[in-house]
Amino acid sequence: MNYCVQLLGAAFIATFVVAFPVSSFSASRILHHTASPARIKSKLHQQRPQKDQVVIEEECLVPEENPNYNPDAKSLSGVRYGLVQKGIDELYPPKELSSRNAKSRTDGYWKYVERGEKPPLEFTYGEFDLFFFGELLDRAWEHYQSTSATDDVDVTDTKPWENKTFIDIGSGTGRLVISAAAMHPHWRTCRGLEILKGIHTESVSIADGCTVSLDEKNELDIQNENVKSILRIPQADTPSDNDERYIPLAPMHMIQGSFTNPYQYLADTDCAFVFSSCMNPGLLEQLSIAIGRQCRPGTIIITTEFPLFLTGHIDPLEDDESMPSGDYEIELLEKIDGWCWLMGGESTAYIHRVKSSLSNLYGGPKERPRLSLEEEAYQLVQLMEGEGLTDTKVFMRNVLNNMIFNDVPPEFLPELDDDEA
Repeated sequence: MNYCVQLLGAAFIATFVVAFPVSSFSASRILHHTASPARIKSKLHQQRPQKDQVVIEEECLVPEENPNYNPDAKSLSGVRYGLVQKGIDELYPPKELSSRNAKSRTDGYWKYVERGEKPPLEFTYGEFDLFFFGELLDRAWEHYQSTSATDDVDVTDTKPWENKTFIDIGSGTGRLVISAAAMHPHWRTCRGLEILKGIHTESVSIADGCTVSLDEKNELDIQNENVKSILRIPQADTPSDNDERYIPLAPMHMIQGSFTNPYQYLADTDCAFVFSSCMNPGLLEQLSIAIGRQCRPGTIIITTEFPLFLTGHIDPLEDDESMPSGDYEIELLEKIDGWCWLMGGESTAYIHRVKSSLSNLYGGPKERPRLSLEEEAYQLVQLMEGEGLTDTKVFMRNVLNNMIFNDVPPEFLPELDDDEA
């Protein structure tokens, strides 16, 4: 009887270890949109404080204005960046950046990252420069057009990004998702993918707030029935008849998830942006694998500070024979320098194009197969025999992390000893 109880307990724990690999929720996953100006501006890698060290209060974050910013410049879709900036600043006030950063640090998951300590100051929320972002989307479209021309697809009369899908991987509170939807209103959809529940919830709330009611449509004289959401433009103290009051937004969808999960659907992406400035090589490789597994040839991927792994082999996925394996290839099209205050002024972006992938074999959205209790327990035994679970402290922290991340009720969470926390 005791053995059966132990086996059931082991299988329960294995569900969170095997079905939700710890690497999917590692601290490094969070880094690409969470870095303090002190760390990024100096580009120095500081050691995280130990438990007995004093943690300095984090500085007030206020974005600096791009010296190259031209409010009258327009996207290829004809939308003025100045209007987008006004509308976005209304939704995301620059002076409240520290508040948004604080929200990113309040998720229960954060408290259990790595050794269970409070996240260090360099793991702070950051926001990318909108003007540089707009330039990158325009340049990405030009590359996308050239790919389509090579494939004998005529897009010369197509509006920029019309009926295409955009995704911001690591979307935080959704700021760049809404910006992309405003700069190019003809996207099929603009998605945000964020792992942290707190700021994901905030992004959903902000995006929902952009929904336009029938009464507001009548007031703003919006004739297009397809316009469901708008970016409202704050009016000057003495508005004129020529002042624009809104920008129509492409459809938006905020998703909580991680690209390290092979079942997170990315296959319909046409253009992806990743604020990857603080990603470590291991995480960049996982991102490259996710793209190589799912994204179609021709898909444009934009990263910052670091390029993707351009070639690689994707191993078979244990317990799911339907998941394809094989080689992928990504080509680096262009390296572009621009301005981003969070990087101390200078930032480098890399525009890639998927050359070959496993997209045809991947197919449509997939569901993770559910293993039987016996299979879960067997995998746990295999890990134990293979000495994959030799560090009990790390194992228990990882179990607790994943249980919290998957919203297991508090009464079911294990209590860790002080030396395990």
